[in-house]
Amino acid sequence: MTLGTEALAVDGVLLIAEHGNYPKSETGNTIYPKRRFWEEILAVFEQSGRAVPVFVDKHLADNWEDARFIYDTANQWKAPLMAGSSLPTTWRKPAADVARDAQLGEMVGLTFHTTDAYGFHALEFMQALAEQRTGGETGIVAVQSAAGEEVWQALEQGRFDRALFDEAWSRLTNPPDPARLRALVANPRLFTIEYADGLESHLLELNGAVNEWSAAWRYHADQRIESSLFWTQEGRPAMHFTWLLNGIEQMMLTGRPSWNVERTLYTSGVLDALLLSLKNGGQRIETPYLNLPYQPVWRWKEPPPPPPMRPWAAP
Repeated sequence: MTLGTEALAVDGVLLIAEHGNYPKSETGNTIYPKRRFWEEILAVFEQSGRAVPVFVDKHLADNWEDARFIYDTANQWKAPLMAGSSLPTTWRKPAADVARDAQLGEMVGLTFHTTDAYGFHALEFMQALAEQRTGGETGIVAVQSAAGEEVWQALEQGRFDRALFDEAWSRLTNPPDPARLRALVANPRLFTIEYADGLESHLLELNGAVNEWSAAWRYHADQRIESSLFWTQEGRPAMHFTWLLNGIEQMMLTGRPSWNVERTLYTSGVLDALLLSLKNGGQRIETPYLNLPYQPVWRWKEPPPPPPMRPWAAP
């Protein structure tokens, strides 16, 4: 950050901590050294008497205490701060977004892979949808996880909107027959988020049947459903990262965040609480600390068509 001098000599900082072998927490979250890296950044700010914009890759931290510390100290330094996933900014098939200031009734999303890694990406695009609703973000009061047979019971008993599930399912590129879910998915997981304004968001992790991200949402006024696939270019040049990087670059150039860091403060806290709920056998975890209202400064825009895709590595 000082380029060999005695003071800050860069216009912005990227905090990326995932390239290494790190332990897991008791709840299964990877313990990245984000707070340590952040405190080293703060030390240079202190030494130099000024701050520059910082982007934190993916979640702010693997636990709420560290995530809130990073958020609060950035505010104290008046350091422009962004974080998060590439999923909110990527292509949506079809192009769709929650109508600004519309009241939502319920949301259902599909995810895959590991909860702490790919599940975080899903929480990000779900929150990017939710924040567009009437009132902006007003807070999250509780979360709850379910696993195994309880997930199938939730599906059969209608604990979430089956029509929304079917709509999100239909957006997958090659969706298998839903009747085969039990046979395909050995360890299903369901994550429920309860918002302060009554909105409920449900995210299903269905490894073995799902290898993409999608979501569907229902409007309260007319019960209309919208849905989309959140498409990523799984090969070179992985163009979906471009739109994330464009937002970061704009912050570095202007000193103004391209989207609210509060979105990722929420998703960091939600992931931490959902993993705790999972560890505790599906306990409902109240989240009074996720009470940070914000109005989104960002709105999704459809990117240009992706370039031709090449394999990750030559044969």
